[in-house]
Amino acid sequence: MILTNRRFEREPPTREAKSIYIFCEGAKREYQYFEYFREMDSRINVEIYKLNHTEDNSPLGLFNIATNCIVLSDKNPNPKYSFQEKDEVWLVFDTDIDKNNSRTAQIDKLRLECSKKLNWYAVQSNPCFEVWLHYHKFKNKPTFEGDSLCSNWKNFVNDSYPGGFDSRKYPIYIEHASKNAENNFSSENGVPNIGSKEVFRLANSIFPLLKFKITKVLKEI
Repeated sequence: MILTNRRFEREPPTREAKSIYIFCEGAKREYQYFEYFREMDSRINVEIYKLNHTEDNSPLGLFNIATNCIVLSDKNPNPKYSFQEKDEVWLVFDTDIDKNNSRTAQIDKLRLECSKKLNWYAVQSNPCFEVWLHYHKFKNKPTFEGDSLCSNWKNFVNDSYPGGFDSRKYPIYIEHASKNAENNFSSENGVPNIGSKEVFRLANSIFPLLKFKITKVLKEI
């Protein structure tokens, strides 16, 4: 069954609705996943900034793009989004360690800069976004050879779901995924261990805003 957002009755935004701005490295998989929730309910106004292939999608590049889209300043008088005090900014990125380990310093800097801003959050996967997708169906952290490599996780997740992970239907299980991911989460020196992902923190912010509609659909399945 394809659980498209046609099942949901869209409603106009309200003054009380907060916006969640999501900036992610991935130009396809992450975008498709979070787009599911943006289309679900216009009152929630979940925004996803879709990186194109010419933009810097390193951790600090991602932070700079978010800053340019959100932060009003003399040098940036017309940011893309109008950020309000109750709104949230989430930066979603992978560990994806390179041979020179050059991302570590960037990730540390990104986390530091987010901590200085109101409602800015950094969520890291180790090694990639597919870790989060795994937990939509499975309760336990998997073990397989080469689990430190993104390519192996992509193959593992695609093989675990009939036809691969379908972002048109599986995001409806976001609460289930959040609980599974949190139960299996571990970190060392602030860095998620392999098979761990901080996206459950973002999910815990999204789900309460959509709980009524998600619960209604799940009862019909």
